[in-house]
Amino acid sequence: MKRTLFFTTSLLLTLCVGCQCERSKLAKISLTVEVQRFDQELQALNPDSLRQQAPALQQKYGDFFAYYCKGIIDIGLPQDSGFFDNLAAFLGDDIVREAYKESQRAFPDSKELNAKLTDAFKRYKLHFSDAKIPAVVAYVSGFNQSIMLAENVVGVGLDKYLGADCELYPQLGFYKYLTRNMYPAKIPADVMDALAEAMFPYVAEQHDELLGRMLWEGKRLYFARQMLPAEQDTVIFGFTKRELDLCHDNESYMWLHLIENKLLFSTHAFTIANLTGARPFTQEFSREAPGRAANWIGYRIVDRYMKRNAGVTLPQLMLDNSYRQILEKSGYNPK
Repeated sequence: MKRTLFFTTSLLLTLCVGCQCERSKLAKISLTVEVQRFDQELQALNPDSLRQQAPALQQKYGDFFAYYCKGIIDIGLPQDSGFFDNLAAFLGDDIVREAYKESQRAFPDSKELNAKLTDAFKRYKLHFSDAKIPAVVAYVSGFNQSIMLAENVVGVGLDKYLGADCELYPQLGFYKYLTRNMYPAKIPADVMDALAEAMFPYVAEQHDELLGRMLWEGKRLYFARQMLPAEQDTVIFGFTKRELDLCHDNESYMWLHLIENKLLFSTHAFTIANLTGARPFTQEFSREAPGRAANWIGYRIVDRYMKRNAGVTLPQLMLDNSYRQILEKSGYNPK
């Protein structure tokens, strides 16, 4: 009993020292993220003076303005014929106006979002010291796109985070299993996941197989967890508490199912999509298993790997595409 107590106390002391060391390093990073409210500035334009007012907004937001107009709301560029008429039509559209109204209700200011993203990007800078921190710009897209990444900018579509109970979502045909993750507190986790996806795109080890996809998705979840250590698991994984409990309770069953049915190294695109893509449930396991449950298993493997290989840094993990070796070195074997 005394030996166990001594070991536990030593472990706690080690963890506390590690936390204090990290806090000290984070405190030295001079960085503040302030979400730029492009949504408000765009809506403030006078529809009768767009040709005169829009260029100033274009100059302020640079490449983002072009990407937003052409890539998100699909109205072309200022030099294109009919651009200003298209912009006026977009700003006057009933759905866009309602989306903007609801976005202002859900996001009257950006203080909480600024604080969470500042902490997350400080951690990003701590692990990736040479990385350039992107600007974060909020927009309303008419429910087109949640997160966009371009060079040196991350865009956040506020109208895709109005809350699971937003009455507009079912009216527009959004499925419930998607809208339950469309709430304000989900933004930081989605930003970090999108950043991981862009910075470390999927590269198949040899062939595109389920294991590779699972571990790549697992690495992205692990990345988001490291950037947002205080965030609830339900937010990071996008599962309800009941679904998380179900995954923990049935982890060994799901893993055994993948092994016994020889799915782990399957290169069948349909199988991979069913197990790792957005779905209301994971049919391969059961109708009770949440969609993307296989990605959660991927995270568990990655987490085990990092705990058993303390010398591996986060950048090394994110660049490592030797998925079979990661699985082997993780010693993953849930029981």
